[in-house]
Amino acid sequence: MHRLSRLAEKVFVVLTLFFSTTALITILLVEKEDATDVTQDPYTPILFMGVYFVTLLLIMKRWKSFVYVAQKDVWLWLLVGMALASILWTVAPDLTTRRGILLLGTTGFGVYLAARYSMREQLELLAWTFWLVILLSFVFAIALPSYGLMTFQEGGAHAGAWRGVITHKNTLGRLMNVSTVVFLLLSVDNSGSQHKYRWVAWLGFALSGILIILSTSKTALVVFLTLIIMLPLYKALRGNYNQLIPSVIAVVLFVGSTATLLLDNLPFIATALGKDLTLTGRTEIWEAMLDLIWKRPLLGYGFNAVWQSWDNDVTAYLWRILEWECPYGHNGLMDLLAELGILGLIVFAISYITACIKGILWLRATKMVEGLFPLMYLTFLFMSNITESTLLTTNSLFWILYVSIVFSMAVEYEQARRYSYISAMIGDEELS
Repeated sequence: MHRLSRLAEKVFVVLTLFFSTTALITILLVEKEDATDVTQDPYTPILFMGVYFVTLLLIMKRWKSFVYVAQKDVWLWLLVGMALASILWTVAPDLTTRRGILLLGTTGFGVYLAARYSMREQLELLAWTFWLVILLSFVFAIALPSYGLMTFQEGGAHAGAWRGVITHKNTLGRLMNVSTVVFLLLSVDNSGSQHKYRWVAWLGFALSGILIILSTSKTALVVFLTLIIMLPLYKALRGNYNQLIPSVIAVVLFVGSTATLLLDNLPFIATALGKDLTLTGRTEIWEAMLDLIWKRPLLGYGFNAVWQSWDNDVTAYLWRILEWECPYGHNGLMDLLAELGILGLIVFAISYITACIKGILWLRATKMVEGLFPLMYLTFLFMSNITESTLLTTNSLFWILYVSIVFSMAVEYEQARRYSYISAMIGDEELS
C-alpha cells in the first residue's frame, strides 16, 4: 500500500510538470483559428487550483520537512511577497489577485518538490515528463498536423514549424533546451545504478535536439549549443582552475547571449542596414516599455498587470504605440521591471546571483551529475529571458524548476558539508 501511494504521488508530480509546460489543454480546448484572443484559457487555472489543493494536502502530510526547506531562502519569498503585495497598487486588481494566488501555489509546489525529492529524483521525474512531451509532440505533428504544426498563428508567419503539444514553437524549443540538459546529465551519469538504461537517456537527448531543429527556433538552437559548450566548463570548476575557467565561462555566456539577441532580431537588423525601420525587432517594444516604466519606476504596475487587453489602460497605451497587439515584453527582466519595478528587479537579481553562487559551491561539493543541473538550468534561464519572458510565471515549469533548484541546493549543500565534516572526523579518529 505504501509503495502504491508513493507511485501515485510520483504520477501526480509528473502530470503536474507535464501540464505546467502548457501542453495539450490550450491547443485542444482553447485555441481556434477564428478566435480573437488565444491567450485566454479558462481551463488551466481551474486545473491548477486543484493541483495546488492536492499539493497542500501532501505538504500537510510532511509539514515539518516543508517548513525546514521553505525557510532556506528569504529572497525568493520576498519576491513572491512583492507580487502578492502589488495587489495594493496594481492597475488590474482582480487579475493580480487571481494570478498572485496561483503564483503562491506554483511556488509552493516547487518547494514541495525540493522537500520531497532529491535533485537526482527530480531529474528522473523530469525525464518522465519530457518523454511525455516528446512522444506526444511527434504523434501530434505527424498524425494531427493541424494541432502539432504552426498554421494560422501570428498570421501564418511560422507555418509548418513544429510545436507538438505545446502552445508555440518557441516554447517547445525552450522546453527541449531543458530536456536536452536533463537527458544529457542522465546519459553521462557514472553512478552505475542506471547504467543499463543509459541508451534511453541518449535517445531522449537526440529526440529533444531533433525537436529543437524542427521547431525552427533560432534562440533555442543557440541556447542548446551554448549549454553543450558550458557543460565541460562547469565540470572543470570542480578542479583548480579558479581564474581561467570563470573567465572562459563569462566569454561563452557573452557570445551566446549576443548571438541569441542578434538571431532573434534578424528582420530588424536587416531593415536597419538597408531599408526603413519596421516594428519586427524587439527594441521598439523595450523602448515603449521604458517610457512607461519611468512613470512608475519603484514598484511598477502590478504582477501580471501590463500585457492584457484593450480594456487595460497600460496595455492599450503600449499597443497604440507599437501598432500591434504584443503579448508580452520579449524580455524577462523588462517584464519584471514593468510589473514590480526597480525593487522587484533588485530582489530577483539578488536571488539569482545567490543561486549561482550556491550552485558553484554545491558543484564543488559533489561529484554526482545532479550537481551540474543547477548551474546549467540557471544559464538556460538567463539566456532564454534575453528575448522571451519566463520569470515569475504562474503554473509554469520554468518557475517551478527555479524554485525547486534554489531550495534543493540549499538543503543538499548543507547535507554535503555535514557528510564531509563527519567523514573528516572519522578519518581523524582512525589516524589517532
